[in-house]
Amino acid sequence: MKIPILHNTMTNYVSMAVRLVQGILVTRWLIATLGQEYYGLWVLLWSFFCYSLLLDFGFGVAAQKCTSTELYRQDIGRYNRTVSTIFAFHGAMAIIILLGTVIAAYFVPFLLHVQDASPEELAYIRTCFLCFGVGSALVFPFGMFQEILVGLQKLYLRNYISISSKLFELVGVLIIFLSGGGLITLILFTVILTAVTQFSMLFFIKRYIPGFKLRIRPDRELFRDLFQFSGFVYLTSMARLAWARSGALLVSIFCGLTATGAYQIGGRLPALVSQLTGPYQENVGPIVALLHSREKYRKLGSILINSMRWNSFLATGMSAGVMIYASELIRFLFKIEGAEITDICRVMTISLWFGVVYRTIPEKYFLMAEMHRFLSWLMILESVLMVLGSIAFLAHNFGAVAVVWCALSVKVVCFVILVLPLLRKNAKIGLFDMCKETMLRPAAAAIPALGVMYLAQKYFSEGSDLRLLLIGGIAGAVVYLVMSYYCIANRGERRRIIKYIKPYIIIINKGVKALWN
Repeated sequence: MKIPILHNTMTNYVSMAVRLVQGILVTRWLIATLGQEYYGLWVLLWSFFCYSLLLDFGFGVAAQKCTSTELYRQDIGRYNRTVSTIFAFHGAMAIIILLGTVIAAYFVPFLLHVQDASPEELAYIRTCFLCFGVGSALVFPFGMFQEILVGLQKLYLRNYISISSKLFELVGVLIIFLSGGGLITLILFTVILTAVTQFSMLFFIKRYIPGFKLRIRPDRELFRDLFQFSGFVYLTSMARLAWARSGALLVSIFCGLTATGAYQIGGRLPALVSQLTGPYQENVGPIVALLHSREKYRKLGSILINSMRWNSFLATGMSAGVMIYASELIRFLFKIEGAEITDICRVMTISLWFGVVYRTIPEKYFLMAEMHRFLSWLMILESVLMVLGSIAFLAHNFGAVAVVWCALSVKVVCFVILVLPLLRKNAKIGLFDMCKETMLRPAAAAIPALGVMYLAQKYFSEGSDLRLLLIGGIAGAVVYLVMSYYCIANRGERRRIIKYIKPYIIIINKGVKALWN
């Protein structure tokens, strides 16, 4: 069972970088060409129809899971009926989106707050709304194709298609604007390109799953089984959404807008760390589903600990830099400073580190190893405890940072009492092995890096923030990577690292000799 984890992960990072650059360029072109008003309309349309993704109801994850377990190898007929049932359900949701779009089009002045627009402008905005809504409905059923590619452990294929699509979109948007096209043309182009992207994924699915067929007719018995899984997935998503959104809302209610701004700014750097650790984690779900279906529990436990170890490697290095340079990073990036913002940032970083290391991988395990019910109730319990605890702290005027401490406390307590016992029992994970691989080894690599960054802060704090961040950040990163080679990587990984970098060392050595001579 050869799984292209490195290929998947690296293309995930490339895809993330392409989306970032493409998003910045398209945003600049939209504002420059359409003006701030119609750029705002474009953003509102995306925001409005992003809520249609909630109509997936977890069926996309169900498609990923049944593909990950290689049901298509065991019973292609049942697999086709399963994905056809999911496709039919998504088709029904697409009809709801279509009907909702037509009805909502009459209330566009109120939904988009354009009551003062002229009749001509209002007609144009309504046409944009209808085009966007109808397009969203048409492409909605095909969103499952990327989940199937993930289930096939072909994330790199999905990423190559996504990267190509983003580059085509970049060129297309430029051509549209240079040729005098407007927002409607841009919407139609985006919809067509999305459809082409999804059908490109279908092409590879049919190639890797011989006998793959989609039918419009659902299987009622399979639908009930699927809904038992996807319903709990949906509950988990809603609980996670409530967890993510309730903090800022509670701070605004109890502490006001200034504290809410501090809470939001303090969370920006931890959120960035979370995004940068995400590309590796996406590999875990399909592997867990496959190994669990084959009842290879000890191998599964080893994979989980190894995944948590690499999550810890990624999160520890970045979190160490944020902890040391929180004030300087916030001041450099957002042109603002304050003790409360820095405190929130640091506590959120600790909370995020704990979540990335000890929650993201176990959550994927519970989701794909027939413990989705437990995961749903766990997330609901945590959200309720977080809200109630935050209200109790805020009511006693402890400030916005109390919400972050409450979130961290809930995570730690629930992990120790509820998550860890199940991991030890069902996944055969040893407590000592987990602590050694996810905490002790990364700490041994991070402590020297923290020392170097602290010394840089001590001796270069008088200059510009940029100089300190460059010197301290680069020095800390180099020390952390070198120490990780000895403290975190195992013997086999060290051999692979040496094999990978040896040709570059030889080239550099030859270049130095040539310059010297």
